[in-house]
Amino acid sequence: MCEFPVVPVSRYELMADELAARGWSVQPQLLPAALVQALAAECRGLWQQAELTPAAIGRGDEQVVAPRIRGDYTRWLDDCPSSVANKAYLQMMDGLRDTLNRCLFLGLDSYETHFALYPPGAGYQKHLDRFQDSPLRTVSVVVYLNEHWQPGDGGELRLHLADETVDVPPCGGTVVVFTSADIEHEVLAAGKQRASLTGWFRRRPDNPLLR
Repeated sequence: MCEFPVVPVSRYELMADELAARGWSVQPQLLPAALVQALAAECRGLWQQAELTPAAIGRGDEQVVAPRIRGDYTRWLDDCPSSVANKAYLQMMDGLRDTLNRCLFLGLDSYETHFALYPPGAGYQKHLDRFQDSPLRTVSVVVYLNEHWQPGDGGELRLHLADETVDVPPCGGTVVVFTSADIEHEVLAAGKQRASLTGWFRRRPDNPLLR
């Protein structure tokens, strides 16, 4: 069975410190290169087999596909065939969740994530990740799977902060976390395919009927 290097807890603690101080953190090369390669191969394999579907905006009965607003194709990781790579990735996210709970007392109890592939020219307009009718999404996580990404390729994640914007290149292994309710962000169009895993740590509902 293939094993991937373990991410030092100190990297997770740095993310927690930055999240507490400013609401976001960018960690280049956090994901081991071998894991990036394996997950990227899975994502692009799903694309080639037409097993990624156009992403929608909205929630419930109000969901619509609007490529001019959001142009990625997705598939929830829970719906993908189990693999050594995605098990290793979820274990890594468990470690990050445990650290955020220990350091910041966030009460995070679950993680949902999907592959996202943007064809050339596709993007996602400025938005927040938390739904207006559900406060459970607490911390957003974006993990990039693009090897050999070069300046000028585009596809940056643009964070709209109080006094500035920050553009994060989607280089393989980079992990971005930010508070889901507070930071508006967008995905800029790229000149080539752009792959990632996008997910959310969810907190425990105060009301068990609130999902």
